[in-house]
Amino acid sequence: MSQAHKNHYRFGPLLLALAGLSVSASARADSLGCDGRIVSSGDSRYEVKAVCGEPDDASQRVEYRTLSGRVAGPCVREGGKLRCSQTREQVVEVVIDEWLYDFGKNRFIEYLTFEQGHLVSVRAGSYGHKPAR
Repeated sequence: MSQAHKNHYRFGPLLLALAGLSVSASARADSLGCDGRIVSSGDSRYEVKAVCGEPDDASQRVEYRTLSGRVAGPCVREGGKLRCSQTREQVVEVVIDEWLYDFGKNRFIEYLTFEQGHLVSVRAGSYGHKPAR
């Protein structure tokens, strides 16, 4: 088995933990109404853009997060107990996109945050500055 396959097998559960973080974040009820349609947590950047149009501002950054999880390993007897897993940590790269929508003076500015391309939060700011759409 190649080293790449061994690493994938060893860190696979940690990558699943990252996916779990995305799912738990998307379980929040963050949503935004655009032209009578709704986008909500878990929607992709593409889906949001298809419903709401191009954002008025967008930025992207990368965060590095350390994930810790149990992975299968050689069985070891410790204090009379047999342990067949080990705790491993892995640093993963998380791409964060932040979009801003200014729907005009009659609505609040909306700040959308995406992680790994999926909407995780919507936050309202102050009233918009542009003429109403």
